Amino acid sequence: MKYTVNIDDIEQALFALGGEAKAKAIQDQVLKVHCGESIPDNYQHEKSFRQTIQRKMEDYCPQAEGFDLSKKEPKFIRVGHGLYRHANGSGKREFTAAEEVPDAKQYVEGATRSIAVNAYERSADARNKCVEHYGYKCQCCGFSFEEKYGELGKAFIHVHHVKPLAEIKNSYVVDPIKDLIPLCANCHAMVHRASPAISIEKLKAEIKCRSQA
Repeated sequence: MKYTVNIDDIEQALFALGGEAKAKAIQDQVLKVHCGESIPDNYQHEKSFRQTIQRKMEDYCPQAEGFDLSKKEPKFIRVGHGLYRHANGSGKREFTAAEEVPDAKQYVEGATRSIAVNAYERSADARNKCVEHYGYKCQCCGFSFEEKYGELGKAFIHVHHVKPLAEIKNSYVVDPIKDLIPLCANCHAMVHRASPAISIEKLKAEIKCRSQA
């Protein structure tokens, strides 16, 4: 049989493996689901098949040389030799009761559905647009995960909803620039220590005050 490696099948394989896996495990999952567990005839051997999968993943990996966020969204993070993690974190999302909508054409947020509790769905596309505009530095304290943790921290940041979705109660079209803002994990936690969440400006003022004390 013939089969062409494609990014959608790779992404589905990584999700099935829990969001983080070695290239060999991803290869085996693709073979199991799409190729009857046999190397397709149009690939010379197992090594060439796995190398094709890795090359495809590297095209969407921020650690790869020449990666351009304005052209491709980061789908995968290289976290070790031959070890990849889904850039959206798979089951390890920033909000345990919130799920991203992968193909939202308009950035519609706030749609609810019942799991254990109502989950306010988040648009992954809106998040990407937000980060493309602001970058991966915290817009409150300036912290950079990449500067602190190197390659492991590259292309990682939380995205904060200026108006919490839980307060909206219905769907709305989110503006990725006005309604979302990148924050480090610490600042994100601090703005949510109060209810309603405190403003970014107030937290910035508190940080400035403390640094001058």
